[in-house]
Amino acid sequence: MIKNTIRFSFLLMGVFFLSACATQNQTPPPAAQDTSKPILFYSDSCPHCKIVEQFMTDNKVQDKIDLDNKEVSKDKVAAQELVDKAKGCQLEYNSIGVPLLWVNNKCLIGDQDIIDFFKTELNIK
Repeated sequence: MIKNTIRFSFLLMGVFFLSACATQNQTPPPAAQDTSKPILFYSDSCPHCKIVEQFMTDNKVQDKIDLDNKEVSKDKVAAQELVDKAKGCQLEYNSIGVPLLWVNNKCLIGDQDIIDFFKTELNIK
């Protein structure tokens, strides 16, 4: 009985913490964020994004790394997530753009930086 009460208390505190973060439009502290899965933010109309996309296709990057792709020009939630991640990288609002790769709590901006990351990470020549 006491163990169940303690478990319920921890569960209730976790729900309260997450709902407090959501209502304040904040992200949980960095220790609570999932840093294992990179996110590529892009736009269908972005020419630099197309360069990254072609590189990824040619080198089968999606087969080699677990990666989320988020189109930001048509998806407001993805666009807000891009802004949140960029703020976490301490980027100024006016310097946020695509393509942007968020990986290991860091932001890589632009086709060449992203391609260089994939080349290094996946040992692509």
